[in-house]
Formats: sequence, C-alpha cells, structure tokens
Amino acid sequence: MRPPPIVLLVVAFEAGLATGLSHFLAPILVIPLLTVTGILLSRRGSDWIPWTALLGVGLGIVGRSAAFRSCAAQLPAQEMTLTIALREPVESGLAEARVLQPSCPGTITIRVRGEQLLPAGSRWSATGRWIPSRRLGGRPDGIFVVQRLSNRGGTPEPSDRLRTWTTRTIASLYGQRAGLVEALLVGRRGGIDPGLNAAFARSGLVHLLSISGFHVGIVFGWVTLILRGLTVRRGAAGGIAAGVVFGYVAFLGWPAPALRAAFLAGLGAWCIMRQRHPAAIPLLAATCLGVTLVDPWAIFDLGGWLSAAAFWGALGFTRWSDRALGERAGWRMLFASLGATLSTAPLTAAGLGAVALAGIALNFVAVPLAAVAVPAVLASVLLYPLVGPVAGALAAGGGLGLAALEALARAGSRLPFGAVQMVPGPAAALPWLGVLGVVLWAFGQRNTSRRALLRLGWAAGALGVVTLAPLPHWFSTDGGSGLALHFLSVGQGDATAIRTPAGRWVLVDAGPADERRNAGRDVVAPFLIRHGVKRLAAFVLSHPHLDHDGGAPVVLRDFSADVIIDPAHPVVEPHYFELLDLAAERGMRWRPGRAGDSLLLDGVRFDVLHPDTTWSGWGNDINDDSVVLRLRYGAFEAILAGDLGVRAESLLAGKVGAAELLKVGHHGSAGSSGTPWLREIGAQVAVIEVGPNRYGHPSPETLGRLAEAGAEVFRTDRDGTVVVLVAESTMTVRSRRGAKTFPLRP
Repeated sequence: MRPPPIVLLVVAFEAGLATGLSHFLAPILVIPLLTVTGILLSRRGSDWIPWTALLGVGLGIVGRSAAFRSCAAQLPAQEMTLTIALREPVESGLAEARVLQPSCPGTITIRVRGEQLLPAGSRWSATGRWIPSRRLGGRPDGIFVVQRLSNRGGTPEPSDRLRTWTTRTIASLYGQRAGLVEALLVGRRGGIDPGLNAAFARSGLVHLLSISGFHVGIVFGWVTLILRGLTVRRGAAGGIAAGVVFGYVAFLGWPAPALRAAFLAGLGAWCIMRQRHPAAIPLLAATCLGVTLVDPWAIFDLGGWLSAAAFWGALGFTRWSDRALGERAGWRMLFASLGATLSTAPLTAAGLGAVALAGIALNFVAVPLAAVAVPAVLASVLLYPLVGPVAGALAAGGGLGLAALEALARAGSRLPFGAVQMVPGPAAALPWLGVLGVVLWAFGQRNTSRRALLRLGWAAGALGVVTLAPLPHWFSTDGGSGLALHFLSVGQGDATAIRTPAGRWVLVDAGPADERRNAGRDVVAPFLIRHGVKRLAAFVLSHPHLDHDGGAPVVLRDFSADVIIDPAHPVVEPHYFELLDLAAERGMRWRPGRAGDSLLLDGVRFDVLHPDTTWSGWGNDINDDSVVLRLRYGAFEAILAGDLGVRAESLLAGKVGAAELLKVGHHGSAGSSGTPWLREIGAQVAVIEVGPNRYGHPSPETLGRLAEAGAEVFRTDRDGTVVVLVAESTMTVRSRRGAKTFPLRP
C-alpha cells in the first residue's frame, strides 16, 4: 500500500534537510543527483519528490550556515570575559544566556555555582572558560563554565520577570520538591536530585519530567474540559485550548516535543471546527514538518523524534487492541504503553544506551497520578498571588501526588531488568528494531488476538533455536556461579564490577562524569540493578581522578558499601570530597588502601600490592599512587592496575607475580605497561578500559608490548563490556566478539 502523499512529502523534505544540515554530501553533488532521480521518477507521477528533497537541502544549508556564524561556533576554548543576559533564572547549575556582543550572536549554555537566585533578564560580566562540543548533526555547541560574575544591571522583559516569578513561587510553595515541580511545569531538570532523576530514567517514567506531548495533552484536555463545563461550544473550546497550548509552549522556548504536540492540538482543533476527520498518520507527519520548519535543527533532536515515535506506537497498538480485544480502558492503557515503549526503544538504545521496560507496567499508575498532580501543581502556582490559602491547599494535594510519583520511580528503578543497558550507537538499535518488527508482524492489522499470540510464540521459539540457549541466558553475560569480573564500558574511564561465588559484589572505580554524562548513573547503577545488587561488599577507588571517581557518589547513594578503600591521597577534587561526605553521612566504613592489606570474600582474596607511602615517589603523581589489586581464586589470578605508570611498576618488580589476567594500567597509555612488568605477569588476557579520547589511548607502543608479551587484548571501546567468568580450571571471556575460553595454568 502506497503511503499518503503528505507522508512521502515529509520524508523527502526531512531527508533533504538532514543532508543539508549535516553536510552529508556536498551540494554540488546533491543537485545533479536529485535532478536525475526526478527525471527517473517523473514517468510514475512522483517527480515532485526530489524537488521537495531539494527544498529541504536548501533550508538545511541555510540553517547550517547560520549555526556556524553563531557564538557557539566562534568562541575559542580558552578563558575569557563575556557580557551576557540570562534567559532563565538560575541559582546553581546550567542555564541559557544571550551573549550581548555584536560579533558573537546567539545564545549559549552557561554553568554557574552559587547560593543566590540570578533572575532572568539580568545582565552580567562573566569570566570563565568555554568548553566546545558538537551536537548530533554537527551543530556547534558547548558550555561556558563561569568562574566570576559582575552585575551589569539590565531591565528584564515581562517574560523574564514571569520566569523569575514562577521559579520563586515554586520554591515558596514546594520547598525541597521545587526541582521536580520545575521539571514538570517548565522542563528545567537541573534542580532535581541526580539520584531521583536517574530513578525516573531507569523506571521508564522520565517522559513525565520532559515537557512533551503528555504535558501538552494534559493542558489541552483540562482547558477544553473547563470550557465545555462553562457551556462553550466544542469547536470554540478546542480553538481556545489550542491557543493556550501555543502560549504555554512559547513560554517554554519552543522545545521540539512540545511544539509538535502544540501543532497537533492546533490541527485537531481546526479539524473539529471544520468538521473534518483526517487520518492520524498524515496528521502526525504534518506536525513533524511544522516543527522542522520552525527549527530546522530539530530534525536532530532526540526528544522530538521520541515524542513522534511514541505517538505513532501508542496509536497503532491501541487501534489493534480496540479491534481485537475491545474498547476497554485497561487494554488501551496497556497497549498504548507497550506501543510507546517499543517504538521508541531503537531510538533510546542508539542515543541513550538504555531501554526502560519497567515503564510499560508503571505507566498504569504514573500516568493517572501525573494527570491529576500536574493540573493541581499548575493551578497552585497560578492562584498563589490571588488566593494564597487555596494555592497552599492545592500545593499540599499536588505534593502528595508528587511524593507518590517519586516513590513509584524509586521502586521501579530497582526492578531487575527494568532497564536494559547497552553501549549507545547504531548497533544497539538493531536488536530493538528486530523486536519492534516482530511485534508489528504479530499485531498485524487483520490478526486476531489468538493469531497474535501464535506468532509471538513462533518468534520466541525461533529465537530460542537461533541462540541455542535458554532465553534468559540471552539477556545476561553472567553465568551466576564461580567468580565473574565485569569490565564495564563506561567510556574514557574505569569501572569493574566483581561478583564472588556466593553472590556478593565488589566495585572497583565507578567511571567518569561530566556536565552531560555520568557513568555511575547511566551505566554502573543500571548494571547493578539488573543483577539484583542491594549492597556492595566493598567499593575500591583506585585513585581520585574524575574518570575513576566521577560516578561514585551517584552509585553509593543507591548502593551502600560495607567498606570503602582508596589511596587516601589528599587532593582538591569535588567528586572525591563528595564521596567522603557521603560515606560519613551514610555511615560507610572507610579505610586507606596500603600495600600488604587484604580482604577475603567467599574464597576470593583481594590483596593490595600498592601504594606504599614509604616509597620516594609517594605524593608526586596521583596515578602512580593508585591502589593495585591482586585477585586470587583457586588457580586464577588477576591484576587490576588502576592508572599505574612505569615508574611505580618498577617498585613492584619481583612482587607482583604471574597472573592470568591484567587490567592494563592508565587506559593503555605509553607511560604504563612496561616490558618488565608485562613479562613478570605473563597474562593470557589483557583488558583495556578506554573510550573515545584525545590522548591517543591506547598507544601503539603499549599495544605492541602487549602483543610481544603474548596477551590477547580486549578493549571496552571496541568490544563493549568485557566479562570474565572463572571456573575451576578455565576462564571464559565474553564480549562483542563472542566467547573464548582459556585454560588456567596449574
């Protein structure tokens, strides 16, 4: 069946737009290519398709040119002073700001630290450092880290004053929950506790914190309901509600998901007034087109496409359930949630490295709760200057709903397999595209419920035959017995989770963290949840560098440790101080790791080989003061070398001994893993925990030395998470390459 013309038009236009924005092909090649395609298609009556794509290419080129003239593209990566005007109020965290310099047009993202609310519209002389980056599609971006601010006064616009008033009113009404309320109403999530934010993401409820079609639908529905209660005619009520929605989205700054939903509300209201009933898919296509016409770069906005995919999936699956199972609220809710989750799974897997399956069930409770709590919260803010006591009562009621949402998110985030984690990228989307394809095949338009179940059974059986293993084994790389070492793929950093034969867990390092990504929140904590971990037997911090301890505070908020071991090297590092404060607050035992210390857990011995505070190099280099561990379990030995360099390796000459496995020091840098060190250890397997970096890790010299030593190298940047399963006489290494078994030396 041929797609409707509007769908073909949108696909052609968006393809051309993406080409023009990303510079995927030079325009000089695109134009003749599209011309030839147009000539070939003209005989079939589709000659307009390439010309529509050409329009998209043109708009993309214009948008790309404007982006590369913006301030974000021009600022050098160095310390400087800028005159800025805040576009939103901020106390401590990220905010949008307009640069008030003619040579540097546009807005940038700034990061400030403070204890006083800076109002929207205020002008400042900001001294700091620009950290450039690129967004999807190549759009210039970055963060200006502010070190000093000097007030330049300024007269805020009415919209600026409204934003500041909203922030202060929310803080007055909701206190500690102000961050959550700001996320629900205006889409600012910087004030939410990081642990709570991660809980919403892992439980599949993060859509409640992102201003999207759900929020716009609530506003549209409640306004329409109130107007209809006041006897306003249906068409007029829909038109007024659509106007309110557009005003709300304008106040938010036109985020792509909300703008798409606003277009949908507006088109829906227009159709009601004109007594027309357009098909839903063409309507969805038209709204996506409208969003990219307003902001061409929205085509690379993950949130916008997640919103569109969720709408498509929920619509398609509920249509099937209405026909096959009857128009019942329970079935509709289930299949809408299932459709939205599966249709967005390839996108979240590729972009975020996670698919939250728990939300399919939790939405049964969360959506009705939010549908009541959000209007109560919004009404409390609007009524606060008019009727304070009524606003307070509404805030109290809305606060109960928010507390319930928090509790639901925290409970859902701890469900094993509630969130499936993988390495982000196109490869991560492929299995979920397969799952979505199979489910769409099962729930075909003409399939009955019985035929759908039969097809799902066939698919499950085929999967079992293909994998040649029980289905649960397909979801886990941990055999569940013996010793298991999981070298997690956390990017440019270290995080190793070790399971003892009795099921206790030791975590060595917790990965990196920066302004945009926290490996503890995004990788380590979800991994521990999937494996049913409630508490850590020990947390070992090899040394207090951000690529090792960045994710630790997030992890230890959710998983207390019986003991924390680290080099106890005094450094000025915020994450390290945060870790120590958290340990004291939670009553976690802390002790410095010193050569000669040991820990015995379920037959696994952890020996500390380094650091030794009496050696001459102590305190000169934090890397060389790393905690170095030797694991012993039966005939198996492993060395976890932290970021140890060649100088410290020489100190351990004759003391480290032979081992089957080596966690290579300092991500494979040229200054570690010297030849004498590698010869003494004689490892069969070497694991390098590394990600994309500007340091050249792992260095060709180190890789050459490892090859000469006879070690087979596994790298987390290429092989993903590397799992080593130790049995009585063998160790099996599992990664993206598959599984390979090595005999243990007697």
